[in-house]
Amino acid sequence: RGITGWSTWTNDPSGCKFSFSKDGGVDGTGCLKIENTKQVAASFYQMAGLKQGKTYIMTADVRCENVSTEGMGFILGMAMYDGAGNNIGEMSSSSRFGTSSDWSTVTFIFTVSNENCVAASAGPRLWFSTGTVYVDNVSVKEIVKEPAQSKTYDLTVSDTPNKFTVDALSCEWDPKLLLPCNLEKGVTEDDLTLMKENMDKLGLHAVRMMIMPEWFEPANDNDDPAAVNSDGFKLESDEIKTTLAYLKVCHELGIKVTLTWWGAAAGSWLAFPNCNDWISAPNNKDEIAENISWFIGYVKNELKYDCIYNVILMNEPSYAFHVEGGAVDFPYYVECYKAIRARLNADGLTDIRLVGSDDAQSLGWFCNSYTELLEVCDAFNSHNYAWTYDMPYLNQLVNEFVSARTQFGQEKPFFMGEFGDGTSVGAYYAQSVETYGRGLYLASFAVNAFNAGAAGMSYWGLHDVYYYINNQGGDNGGLMETGLIGYKQDGAWKYRPTYYAWGLLCNYIPFGSEIYRVTGETDDLVDCVAVKTPEGKYSIITVNRSDAEQTVKVNASFGGAMNLYLFSEATLPTDNTNEMIPATKAVAAKDGGYTVTIPAYSFTVLSNVDEVTLPAAGETA
Repeated sequence: RGITGWSTWTNDPSGCKFSFSKDGGVDGTGCLKIENTKQVAASFYQMAGLKQGKTYIMTADVRCENVSTEGMGFILGMAMYDGAGNNIGEMSSSSRFGTSSDWSTVTFIFTVSNENCVAASAGPRLWFSTGTVYVDNVSVKEIVKEPAQSKTYDLTVSDTPNKFTVDALSCEWDPKLLLPCNLEKGVTEDDLTLMKENMDKLGLHAVRMMIMPEWFEPANDNDDPAAVNSDGFKLESDEIKTTLAYLKVCHELGIKVTLTWWGAAAGSWLAFPNCNDWISAPNNKDEIAENISWFIGYVKNELKYDCIYNVILMNEPSYAFHVEGGAVDFPYYVECYKAIRARLNADGLTDIRLVGSDDAQSLGWFCNSYTELLEVCDAFNSHNYAWTYDMPYLNQLVNEFVSARTQFGQEKPFFMGEFGDGTSVGAYYAQSVETYGRGLYLASFAVNAFNAGAAGMSYWGLHDVYYYINNQGGDNGGLMETGLIGYKQDGAWKYRPTYYAWGLLCNYIPFGSEIYRVTGETDDLVDCVAVKTPEGKYSIITVNRSDAEQTVKVNASFGGAMNLYLFSEATLPTDNTNEMIPATKAVAAKDGGYTVTIPAYSFTVLSNVDEVTLPAAGETA
């Protein structure tokens, strides 16, 4: 109907144009079009009958042309009004920027929460960014959670793999275990040996590890960053001794390491004065480049450890890259990366990959980083702590978060540099950490991220550990209580449900595997992805997020029977073992595919990565 039924709003009519493109939409159909020539707010909207206290899902397909990153870009938005017509609150979706040749779906879940709301509007917006957007298939519907019905879903494996292979399934493993704050609580070097065993059983491909420049360069080695004074680099601090112990473990296990230079500690020689945080951007790009290159060269050339794979400058720089006065300086961030790349190349460390963005759920920072560092960085990543396993339409939310990045940055691999669920309380504790549902969340997030084009992801973190001792307060008393493994008590570490869930994924989705999307009607309840390992083996991971048993047929024949591994509350080990969940049976291909029945709130792995020795379903044991 064109723009019949739609209203428009802008804060500056001279800076935008609203229109209907009768053949510019999906499949050549009509669509809405917003063109901003200035950084103005522009919106199509409808008074859509939204009710106070109700929760809705709004979706739209969008295609962007030169949408700038100064503002919020393209978003879906809603506004609430009181009885006098006053705007009493707004909410919006995640953003879209740049230029996209393909259509993508934006998903926005919101609750009309203000008790004084008597009416609410909703619609697509181009919000304080220049550019053009085409919008089609706009939909709003109330979310009413009802008990699921058991069904059979018929799904199909894509004929072609994703552009990038698995790179990698990882955990945060910050070098803290052997610091005095843990040794004083009964941790010993035997616990590092145990963690080495656990990492091997988990099948971890990689770890992400923090490092600080002052740990091994407590004062500037000299005033010339081009000339190294080796006497200025010290390996005597507890932090760097622990770091080197961790790197030795990774080298011996063949685990890749992403080293993240967290920044410079406030007050240290490499920090900006008055940075207004505990951490600062480095105050000299050439000095941080020297610092990074010296340490990597020492590890590779002196210790002969070949585990360092990626380097990141600054954790979550989208809000933490503070220069003097506390401002976040993106152009300087870019210059630092260029200096690091040049120094690594000059020192013969060309095999070290630089990874950019590392943003805290900031698509704008990601897009700017990708644009400015495309020729400098080898991969890009973002962080996400947003949802829970029972969130309605979790598949769409994860897909949107990842695809916004993989579609913008199609030339380099993208991975989740950090992720967890949305139950965090501060930075050091998650309310769901002991729960079974958190394990299911890891599987669902990973499957949907792979389907959306991600090459890998890193869970925070491997095990609980004290970062510092603060019995008088502080963030969770200094205990990072988010790990796959709970902190040592009465001489034992506790293996949480997430440990077994992440281990199933790591062991049966090996590094370098090709990723195949699995499609078909799922009622937004079932998630599925398939992989082919470098050795030509296969795994199919299927998650049932519903409260009813579901049967799934995946149409593919991967050369015979496959072992079935089931993550469910019934199959979780009860003896606090670090052994993985074993296969329960084998499933043979039948009628062109593999069929499994999956209990409510559980996931299965079908795989022939390990030898299939169990009898197939239907055969005599």
